[in-house]
Amino acid sequence: MVIRKICKAFRLSTAVAVLALCMAANASAVGTGQTTASQLNIRTEPFGPVITTVPEGTKLAILASSDGWAQVSVNGMLGYASMDYIVDAADSDFSVGSGMISADDVNFRSAPSTSAAVIGRFQSGTSVVVSGISDGWFKVSYNGKTGFVHPDYLAMTGETVPLTALPSIINTSISPTRQAVLEFAARYLGTPYKYGGASPDGFDCSGFTYFVYQNVVRDIPRTATDQRNAAQELTMDELLPGDLVFFRNSGSGSGVGHAGIYVGEGQFIHSPNSGDYVSYDTLWSGSYNKNFICGGRFLND
Repeated sequence: MVIRKICKAFRLSTAVAVLALCMAANASAVGTGQTTASQLNIRTEPFGPVITTVPEGTKLAILASSDGWAQVSVNGMLGYASMDYIVDAADSDFSVGSGMISADDVNFRSAPSTSAAVIGRFQSGTSVVVSGISDGWFKVSYNGKTGFVHPDYLAMTGETVPLTALPSIINTSISPTRQAVLEFAARYLGTPYKYGGASPDGFDCSGFTYFVYQNVVRDIPRTATDQRNAAQELTMDELLPGDLVFFRNSGSGSGVGHAGIYVGEGQFIHSPNSGDYVSYDTLWSGSYNKNFICGGRFLND
């Protein structure tokens, strides 16, 4: 009986080791997945102990896969999950985790392509923040710049992303309160849109702004219209990081149809609409620029 148990344990450990080797060989197959289980277990290794769970609809980076298991990274956590509960998802910004450059003179590119412009070069051992996947490349932030690194030259560390590093557009020259708003909001990149939602299980647009302010600053009204009416009105030129931004629905009247949080450099973070996730968008061009109504200030510093 003891011998059978030892043999069973040996077979299991051997299977785990083989899976790990297969995944290491396939390390460059980086993609974006989305969970379908109500609570998906993330494990230390295939068949191993559970280290955390993530809710349905969570986006995660698929670093490698073999025999029904995927090595994944999400919210700074590195582990393994069953592929039975993960489906392919569109690339977008979400909190992946910390990574480390694994070679010298690695190109930091402006787009996910070997033909894209090189905006910098990394040396081995450099730590970066990974904030998404695009066309099989890691989207990374470093020293105030955002660009792309090929997965052959970057290894996820499984470390929680330091709040001061998320994201690169956080501006250290602003007040600590505004900084805290941006850092807290960035934690929820990749959280799915949920109508009526105001929690990490899912947010609608004003539910997201409400949740961030409630946890960092103070209570503000729950709906986008009430938030606009209660805030000090701002023009686009008057916006500071941490202020709210309000938009009309495309093609509709002057009423408020959407809200987000300005982060600086013409960018804002928001929960866009059904089927989308908390992400960054530009305020200086496109439909959001066209439908911008005003900014709103609750922070007087």
